[in-house]
Amino acid sequence: MVHLLYDIACCISVLFTYLCLAEANYEFYPYLERGTSYSGKNKSDYGIEWNPQWPKNIEYMGQLSAVSIDPNGNVAIFHRGSRVWGSTTFNIQNIFDKEEGPIRENTVVLFNKVGERILEWGAYKFYLPHGLTIDMHGNYWITDVALHQVLKFDAKDIEMMKDLPSSRKRQYNQEKHLRPSLILGEAFVPGNDDKRFCKPTAVAVENNGDFFVSDGYCNARILKFNAKGERILHWGRESIYGQTPLQNTFNVPHALALASELNLLFVADRENGRIVSFYATNGTFHKEYKNPNIIGPYIYSVAYAKEKLHLINGPTTRSNIRVRGIVLDVNSGDILYKFGPRLDMHSPHDIAVSENGTEIYVVELNRYIPYKFSLKLRSELLSPLALSILENMNGVVTTEKIVITVIVLAAVVLGFCMVVLAFFLRAQEPDDEKYEYRLSPAEMSKLFD
Repeated sequence: MVHLLYDIACCISVLFTYLCLAEANYEFYPYLERGTSYSGKNKSDYGIEWNPQWPKNIEYMGQLSAVSIDPNGNVAIFHRGSRVWGSTTFNIQNIFDKEEGPIRENTVVLFNKVGERILEWGAYKFYLPHGLTIDMHGNYWITDVALHQVLKFDAKDIEMMKDLPSSRKRQYNQEKHLRPSLILGEAFVPGNDDKRFCKPTAVAVENNGDFFVSDGYCNARILKFNAKGERILHWGRESIYGQTPLQNTFNVPHALALASELNLLFVADRENGRIVSFYATNGTFHKEYKNPNIIGPYIYSVAYAKEKLHLINGPTTRSNIRVRGIVLDVNSGDILYKFGPRLDMHSPHDIAVSENGTEIYVVELNRYIPYKFSLKLRSELLSPLALSILENMNGVVTTEKIVITVIVLAAVVLGFCMVVLAFFLRAQEPDDEKYEYRLSPAEMSKLFD
């Protein structure tokens, strides 16, 4: 009985400790540094939480290529349905076989903040989805690498789709009426000139309507257009394999992000494993962000909010590189947070972040999984006891201090359990006075007769 109670006490202590530090699928990482941000709070006051309940209903979606957030906080995911980009999808001239026809399934799925589907569209419109950006007005900017085109769909047409009562009418409307208001590039014809792209990857839109295109897989260049689709400027060329990339060279510019208040455009230079920033007005180089020992050799996408760069790396043969999301300080380049689900991601392809920086979305290409993460105060994620111990360690969270916290909490809880166990065992002991037998005087006299 004693051994059983002792085992129960140990299990309770371990469980309690785990819940204190792993509540809500939360992870601390060793790169939480001091500094003022987010309404005057210290960076070390925050952590990033994964929400495994989002979205609520994951019906069939194919390769998840892109994710973006609309002005109302809804989240749009661009996927490839039954089509898969494989080794034979394009020929040696980067030409797609258009005889395969468009994707039959809806390729754009819109979720609200709680993860409910509120709209699906895109059937029979796209051939090989890649990039999706929703601008501040709610317009959808899409890149299709098979078409070699950039397409803009107006917000008013998307809103009209939401208001239709039935899926049949909705399907009819998008086939007959939902058409792009702007098309750049010649369908199925790759090129490298003023009018043609070759597998364009992403779009970033400024508040005045000007926009950037990363012309990504073949041409390794960035182009800027005005709101009418007229080219303003362009820069970039392919970097040389095995050599340190120059400031204006790329090896697959894969994603774009704008910091309008800083007048900066950020490019995820995928195969060079770096983020490169340029001045948005003239395309001149500003800064490079790179950390091969932690981020690794690949960076697939980048998003910006509140002087923070949010990026995702990719799978590599290096066993010490974890496939995660990473947050950088845009000024210093320091790593502030690393985040992800319980296990490493497999093939994250795109990332989006809300304007205030508190909601982060990532899509996995080959596992067809979308993730939602939230930036929250530690006080919302930890038990008061764990929070108190961490705060007494000068507010800086490291791996070593987490281990110390675990040990201290385990000792406290185990000690408490042992005290309770001692009282319990004491209560089970026989009472000597209760069972004491006293002889009467007559019985005593007989003993000595």
